[in-house]
Amino acid sequence: MIPTLAPEHEEFRAHIERWVEQRLQPIASELDQSGVFPHELFKELGSLGYFGIMYPEAYGGLGGASPNVHYTILIEELSRASMAFAGVVCMHAAAATHGIGAWGSEALREKYLAPAIRGEKIGAFAITEPNSGSDAASIRTRARKVDGGYVITGTKMFTSSAPIADFITVAATSDPEKGVQGIGLFLVDTKMPGFSVGRTIEKFVIHSADTAETIYEDVFVPDDHRLGDESGFLNAYRALTIDRIYTGAMALGNARAAYDAALDYAKTRVQFGKPIGKFQAVQFKLVDMLATLEQARLYVYHAAELADRGEPITKEAAIAKQIAADGGNQICQKALNIFGGYGLTLDFPVERYLRDSFFPMIGGGTSDIMRTIAAKQIGL
Repeated sequence: MIPTLAPEHEEFRAHIERWVEQRLQPIASELDQSGVFPHELFKELGSLGYFGIMYPEAYGGLGGASPNVHYTILIEELSRASMAFAGVVCMHAAAATHGIGAWGSEALREKYLAPAIRGEKIGAFAITEPNSGSDAASIRTRARKVDGGYVITGTKMFTSSAPIADFITVAATSDPEKGVQGIGLFLVDTKMPGFSVGRTIEKFVIHSADTAETIYEDVFVPDDHRLGDESGFLNAYRALTIDRIYTGAMALGNARAAYDAALDYAKTRVQFGKPIGKFQAVQFKLVDMLATLEQARLYVYHAAELADRGEPITKEAAIAKQIAADGGNQICQKALNIFGGYGLTLDFPVERYLRDSFFPMIGGGTSDIMRTIAAKQIGL
């Protein structure tokens, strides 16, 4: 079941679905096993205009009326083939470029946003630190004001796409005593003196999407590279909140692929003289998987529609991410169980679906953090 959407949404889904099946799906397992990011597919997707969903036509964007629903469709469909590829796209075309589009100067938009929309540059977003994860107020990467700009010093952890990024939107504090109100956003070109990528962090999830440590050793950024005012992080909070919906969409696409694979396998795998899908134990698993998938999808798209209407979504985005991530993991576990011994092999992608299903449960805030956010919104 897919939620009832407007005709333009269904047409958009059909276009990206066709691209995914023709270009990404055939090499998804190879990408996972090699750990290589497909730069050529990234550029191709950008050239088709998909990275411009959130941005005005003046910079090569689509300028549509419902960017969040469109973007949710894009991320779900990409994740159906490769959550790793979808994760890079999600970070690049949303969090990494949002601040440039919202507060960047015309020069920055021309230099970074426009080529990013075309797929010619790759962006990343750096917030997490060795001692600062869910507690953003504890960020210690410092942005010290100097004549003509800022000097950024510090270390970030778990920066997605860092090894391949051309620019990074960095959260840094100009005054640690102010907590989150002292945190600003700064655009760092990865060619700037003092910037370097530290160790690449090996993960058992999303293999072809590198995650790394990023190091800032007195990196000078000009004044116009500060995105928004001194409390730019608070200004960007809504965009970071919306990103939770997209992470939910990643979980949806991956879970949908696992469900489809398990259903097909149940119809063709014969044991004791009949397809295993004829056994009640397998039927119950598949029905539970479908119910979980449809419930999560309905809520994720509900949250995306609220975002497009400009309504408050703090609670809805947190719940959407939590139920899609947790539900997606449960679906993938059941899918691997249906495959039995073959599910433990590399002959079928179901093991990848299960591995990758853990990423949305952690990335962008753990499921328990999402529950904490939602609890505060209902007055607890």
